[in-house]
Amino acid sequence: MLDSVGLLVACSWFMGGFVSGVTGIGGAMVAFPIAATVIPITELIPLSCILNVIMDGCIACMHFRHCRVKALWPMFVGSIPGAIIGLYILKFVPSSVLEGAIGVFLLYYVYWQHTYKPTGKRRESWGRGGSAGFAAGLLGTSISFDGPPIAAYGLFAGWGPRVFLGTLGVFFVIRGSMTCGLHAFSGLYTENVIHYAMYGIPAALIGTLCSFPVVRRFNVVTFRKLLMYVIVAAGFICLGRAIF
Repeated sequence: MLDSVGLLVACSWFMGGFVSGVTGIGGAMVAFPIAATVIPITELIPLSCILNVIMDGCIACMHFRHCRVKALWPMFVGSIPGAIIGLYILKFVPSSVLEGAIGVFLLYYVYWQHTYKPTGKRRESWGRGGSAGFAAGLLGTSISFDGPPIAAYGLFAGWGPRVFLGTLGVFFVIRGSMTCGLHAFSGLYTENVIHYAMYGIPAALIGTLCSFPVVRRFNVVTFRKLLMYVIVAAGFICLGRAIF
């Protein structure tokens, strides 16, 4: 039987799935605040993890043949120590400090993108990829906000829309699956979480699939501009959460 909370979850993650399907990140930024008005944070975090994996899995399947497999290794290697350090930071550093710091970083990154004059061709590297993975692991563990560092790296490397979506989709579905496993081991998947997930899973899938025709018509310039707007929004959201 349909209920109002379940319908709100479905609508939230339909919109989130579409946004993630278009830009590779940002779905949770759309869905999470809406769902947080009716679902306790302790239930919403594991629910969000499940639905993010569904969205990322769908994105990975749609764009897998464009995935830069070699680029994944440094990101995965960097994310492991980042996640470990993130656990310790979570214990000793207020989340508001972390969110404020990443908000400033993201806004500075956008400013840098507009003012930096490259002297040569930008390309992937173990150093930059590992640093992005480290930041994603640290932020994902400490404040559940791991998308922007990887998005910033993809922009720097000059990935096209489908390469970007395929690579990020694979990276996040693997990282998210590990987090879901930890949540399950910790007993966070209560009856309510599973109930809401039954509404959110099909909605997230449909929203993500609806994005596919849009992405296929994107040119690189339009995609990069849209992604910049998403990163700016993420920066302001982080700052807002840190201040308020």
